[in-house]
Order: sequence, then structure tokens, then C-alpha cells
Amino acid sequence: MIYAGSGPAISLLEYLCIKGNAVSGKSWYMIEFGILDPNLIGTLEKDSLPENWNVLPHAKVTQDFGKIWLQEKEFPFLKVPSARLNLSFYPLEHNLLINPDFPDFKNHIEFVDEVRFDYLMNSG
Repeated sequence: MIYAGSGPAISLLEYLCIKGNAVSGKSWYMIEFGILDPNLIGTLEKDSLPENWNVLPHAKVTQDFGKIWLQEKEFPFLKVPSARLNLSFYPLEHNLLINPDFPDFKNHIEFVDEVRFDYLMNSG
């Protein structure tokens, strides 16, 4: 599974939250891609998630859901809410799960751009 974001800001935030200060001091690359058919994006609504789905550490139920989604191959892409943002403040931001094992996957996605960046963290 590939874990992505709806845009650069949420992608950077998600990775920073996972890796912490380990991201500073080195250059990173972000790959932007386009999904050729928006009808191939499934959506997991917040209301269908188990209670406390966004509490750390994440419950095994969220991992089990991901495994089932990968196996079912209903959609190559799945829009899911971010556990890091208050959805009422950022309703358009979301994470995107990508199943590269989906049949003919490479025919559903296109490379758009590659951007080099650095996390500029305070050293103090």
C-alpha cells in the first residue's frame, strides 16, 4: 500500500508526525501524480470508522481494514480522513490509500511532477 495525501501540505504534515525530527537536515522529494479516472477513488467516511479510530497508537482494526481493502481490490484509490487534522476545520484535506496491485494500476495514474524540499525545523 502506498500512503499519500490530497495535497502537499497534508502529505508533509503526515510524514513529519510519523518521523518527527528525523526529517530535518536532509532533502526530501515529493512525487505529484494524477488519477486519470476520479470514479476509481473510493471514499471511507469518518462516520463509518470505529470509535477512537484517531487515537494513538492506532488500533489494530484500522490495519485490518487496510488489509481487507487491499485484498478486495474494489478501487485502486481510497480517500480516508486524516487522524492528524480536525476534520471540521479542514474538510477538504484527506489521505489517499493507493493499491499498486490493483489490476492495470499503471493505466490509472500519471506522473505529474517531482519536487525537492527540506523540512525547515528549529534547532532549539
